[in-house]
Amino acid sequence: MRFNRSELASLATNSATRFDKEGLLIITERQEGIFWRTDVKLECWCKLRGNLLFYLKDKNPKSKVAGVIVLQDCRPRIQHEEPELEGYVFDLDFKDSPSQRIVTHSASDRLDWVRSIEACSNEQIALQISQLEQQIAAAKSKRPSPNVASMGNRIDQGLPLPLSFGHESWSAAVSASSAELATAEAPTEDLKLSELSELPICETAISCDNLPLDGFGRPPNPRVICSVLQPGEDCLWRQFARTELLERTRTPQFLCTMRFLRSGGFKTSTQLRFSVHDVRERVSLTSLPLGHAEVALGVIQDATRLRLPLSSPCGECGFITLASWAPEAASEFPQSSNGMGRGATGLQQPPPRSSTQMFDQASERNNSGSRQKGHRRTQSLPPKLGVRLFVPQQCGVERVCANPRLHSYRLHSTLGADISVLETMLESRLCCAVPQQLLSIWIQREKELLQEISGMGELSGEWRWRQMNLLEEHLRLLKDYSQAKQNIQQLMRDGVFYKRSATKTDESLEFLPVNLHVQRMWAQNDTLQRRGVLDIITVGAFTRHDAKGRKCGGLIKLLQESKAWKLEQSNACKVQAANDAVQATKQLRKEIVELMSQLLQLASRRSARDMMPLCNEMVAKTRTLLNIWEPSIVEEAVTFIELHRIIEEPDNVLMEPMSPFRKITQQLSALELKSPELEDFATPVVAPPDLWPRGQPLMRSNSWHPSNSSPSSSLDINAIDSLQHVVKCYNAHLRSLEQQQQAATSPTQADLQNEATYQSLPPSWQGAPAAAPPPLQLIDLDEVPVKTVRAKQPPAGFLDTKLMSSSPSANYYRPTEEPEPLDLTQLNIEASVMCLVSKLKFFCGRCDSPAIRLRHPKAPIRREGFTVAPQQTPDVIAAPKEQSQQLKLDLTPQSAPAPVPAPAPAAKKGNKFTDGLDLSLTTDWVGELRPSMRKLRHAMDRLLKTARLMHSVQRLQQDVRCNRLQASIMYRRDVCFSQALTALVSGLMLRLWGSDLDSGYMTLLRELGALAYFEGLLSLYGAETDMWSDMCIAIEDLSSVNFTLVKAQQGEVTPMPRITGSRQALEVLLPMPEHALSNLSMFSFKITPVFFNIGINEKATLGQTQEQHRSNLDNYVRLNQYFSRYRKLGLNASAAADASSVELESLQSVLGFMEQQLRSNVTKNVKILHLAEDACRLMGGLRFTSCKSAKDRTGMAVTLEQCRVLVREFQLPAKHVPYALSTMRSEGTRMDNVFKNIGKHKYAFNLPQVIMLPAMYRPPVGAYGKAQT
Repeated sequence: MRFNRSELASLATNSATRFDKEGLLIITERQEGIFWRTDVKLECWCKLRGNLLFYLKDKNPKSKVAGVIVLQDCRPRIQHEEPELEGYVFDLDFKDSPSQRIVTHSASDRLDWVRSIEACSNEQIALQISQLEQQIAAAKSKRPSPNVASMGNRIDQGLPLPLSFGHESWSAAVSASSAELATAEAPTEDLKLSELSELPICETAISCDNLPLDGFGRPPNPRVICSVLQPGEDCLWRQFARTELLERTRTPQFLCTMRFLRSGGFKTSTQLRFSVHDVRERVSLTSLPLGHAEVALGVIQDATRLRLPLSSPCGECGFITLASWAPEAASEFPQSSNGMGRGATGLQQPPPRSSTQMFDQASERNNSGSRQKGHRRTQSLPPKLGVRLFVPQQCGVERVCANPRLHSYRLHSTLGADISVLETMLESRLCCAVPQQLLSIWIQREKELLQEISGMGELSGEWRWRQMNLLEEHLRLLKDYSQAKQNIQQLMRDGVFYKRSATKTDESLEFLPVNLHVQRMWAQNDTLQRRGVLDIITVGAFTRHDAKGRKCGGLIKLLQESKAWKLEQSNACKVQAANDAVQATKQLRKEIVELMSQLLQLASRRSARDMMPLCNEMVAKTRTLLNIWEPSIVEEAVTFIELHRIIEEPDNVLMEPMSPFRKITQQLSALELKSPELEDFATPVVAPPDLWPRGQPLMRSNSWHPSNSSPSSSLDINAIDSLQHVVKCYNAHLRSLEQQQQAATSPTQADLQNEATYQSLPPSWQGAPAAAPPPLQLIDLDEVPVKTVRAKQPPAGFLDTKLMSSSPSANYYRPTEEPEPLDLTQLNIEASVMCLVSKLKFFCGRCDSPAIRLRHPKAPIRREGFTVAPQQTPDVIAAPKEQSQQLKLDLTPQSAPAPVPAPAPAAKKGNKFTDGLDLSLTTDWVGELRPSMRKLRHAMDRLLKTARLMHSVQRLQQDVRCNRLQASIMYRRDVCFSQALTALVSGLMLRLWGSDLDSGYMTLLRELGALAYFEGLLSLYGAETDMWSDMCIAIEDLSSVNFTLVKAQQGEVTPMPRITGSRQALEVLLPMPEHALSNLSMFSFKITPVFFNIGINEKATLGQTQEQHRSNLDNYVRLNQYFSRYRKLGLNASAAADASSVELESLQSVLGFMEQQLRSNVTKNVKILHLAEDACRLMGGLRFTSCKSAKDRTGMAVTLEQCRVLVREFQLPAKHVPYALSTMRSEGTRMDNVFKNIGKHKYAFNLPQVIMLPAMYRPPVGAYGKAQT
């Protein structure tokens, strides 16, 4: 009894305590001294309560407590049935301590005590609970009832409570016993989406008065729990909601309110029980019941205030007051039978922005029974509460988010009015969709690189080993990307929309952001006529977590190492430039094909005036396309291929055995599976011939076959894995041959031996399936539906991007195909454009216009390098300065073609492309333009082939170690970027669909783009240093993404963004509501990301802050530049519609004070984060908050920002902030988030960590403890 001495004594001597058994016992008590030890037999009065056996000092039942025996892991044992000298003896055998001898005066007393002690053991209680569960299950099976089946006695079972009957808070089963632990369970079932905007039956605030004191005269720690009576024969009380915990008060006024919804099954006849508990210990939630009151929901709905007495076994023990707000019956929204009002489209009709209902102060609607049950006393009422019920407008947030958690509060402002607060936490529906689309793009890129390497043909010498190294690396990446995509697809099929923080080290889901949630707070101050919404995206750090805890320094360190490698390698910059040039060629070819498609549509309508501007643009893009590549560099690549490629005679191909390289490349043909939606405008051709014509020919991946009618990703991944193993074995074989060649004494003999060995398989392949692969079954990794596969191509749709085939034969050279000279390819492109432009000008009435030239014949353009930066936009390449010296085209269409008189034969100036054409006789403009367009398209395809061949040669000549380092960096960067882009797209979609869009914000997007503020709470110490480094690069990469607003498809329940482009130039198409784009055309924008990080935990004291300080200063410069452009724009994107100079001045002062705080360079200076939050909110930016897992530190930061907004915007008194902050952290949605991630209602802080946190970031007592992070 050293600990909790007074509490145990109070429990044993309290007359209200009901004991399981009492009586006289003879207990042997061991007494010890310094030099002596003896056992004393004491006859005393004993009391059994649960697993506690109290023994008093003497035989008097009212004497003081002498001690207590904890009957844990205890088993009573009767050794002899016959009585001994002292009496009837039984022993208490403990597991880890000596047994206790107890004597009774009769055999019946001994038997009763033994049975009572056995019944109090944990094993016996667990057995009883199991039997009761079986009885309940049997009763349910006999009486099937939907309500009973869905609810049940979950409080007694200790199971999570479904939210079909409530949404206010996670359930807590508070025990009435002093030794039982009340463990709160979070709901696992989801809310109906209609509850986000449903008008409640009523909302109730709770207060108490005249609560009793404990045995020592101390006021209680009250908490109110609301339970619902389950209708039916079982009559089970089920917990619905609870309030926060207040300390040492007899008159508590709770901030948490309770909302009763029809969709939760509530009716006016629903019986409610409000139980008041005294929580004696906050960590274990040990509590004692004080009293309860029962009332029907209809009585609460009719009464504005209802004061009920609390009943207990001791009689009345205080009063509980229920202040309620109920809507008028005539003003409620019409509800269907299932509680969800739906329109013609099947979606819920949006409610008004703020549904406000007025009520009378008088209680004339109350019946006589209610007046007798709840008498009123003005001195016991809480301060004046409002009489308005507000329901926020959620717009279309349910279309982009899922699984909401709601908590409501009523706060008091400085003016005596109420502040209605509704806190919501939701999951983003895009958590799996965005990474899946990114993986599709990266899978396609790896397939392209595999085709590039294999399209070089079989090389000789050391280049063969380098070639196999590249194949092995790309096959490994292809397998990893495909496996990750398959795992995400399985997660989407299971309906999961977030990744738990406990699984953040799971490599199978590393492309998903950790614990991505939307935190929304809606607030309303009716006196100030002010309402607003605060949205914060909470997400874990954008990093690749290592399960073994290995540190690599993060992306910043890895990129610095890669840069050092590139400085040592002479051709490292050429590889990057060649890759950028390939991407630019693809982009320009795509744009030119789109322009030709538009020209064909205009030609079908004979619209000459609209055709010429498009022709001008096409000529400009074609001129840029011709000047991308330097002929000398292309010539070097062609020379390299001709020098090192092994060329076999066609007559010997069918006679000699196929080499391992040719077998590997033939199997690679099975992986050329490109989705039509990822088509990069290749030429539609027939099925390509086999790369190595031997055996059964391979089919095209996009052609239908019974084997690929039902795709299976597992077979594809297994095929990739086996092929990677084959390449790895062959690569090791080549390495061993290289080592033998270096050690050989006779070079001639070694060369002859190697020539024979290169064309044979290594011994490890003998008998392996990879040596003689069976006919491959082609299954699409991207899981292209059968309906998207094109069986036949209409001949007139050769420029239709949706019908274009993705056959690799149109994009790559085959191993046996000779590359076309660059000069010839450029000449074909120029001739095709000249012919096409001449015909267009002829249709416009300019029959005598001379042919144009895209390149100057006397001054060819020579460039030293490429103009595309590696991390900038590579797909848009500006034409060189020498282009201005070329011939300029005058393609302005004439208003009306004037009749041209017949000139003299000597003065005739004709155009060879239009000679013989008669405008009056030409009726099919499309038929005249199509041949020239087809030639131009084929010529651009050949240019892309040459570009890819040059890129593969440059990569082959690069150092092998540099290739491996770049591959590892690229994969880690893809993982971090996927998480960052998913969070950003979720925030943008929430802004577009979950709030009202005014013209000012749309103008801001068009002119400046969105501001995205990422707030980090990481410490630059240990593993979090790598996380911070990864986040810096991932957030920086977001600035290169282009976002385009498009109109959402009709009938689409969940608007889904679409990601297109390449790794260097991504474009995200964001669907918007139709009413938002009714008066606006589609436009594109980019975001301005800023990232401020301040470590706040105990590791921040030990870590280095120099890099963090430098990064924060750089991001401040970017934020200040955005503010300068924002100020020049002359609009206000905040809640107010008109621009205010006062707000601009306050914004400028915030940034000025923020610069001062940054210059001070103080450790844990969280004021920087608060000022950045204010600046972002005033400029209408997006908010993101992150720590390692977005659970503990993020919960503290988000709740603090919510309270700061309530103080700044809604007049919440500063003295009420600690109370409101503690309530939101212990009872709000952030505690729900903790339970969703780790299954416990404890923030993962210990006491030393809490002490090291800043004062305003510390969780309340009892809300933290030892928990798995």
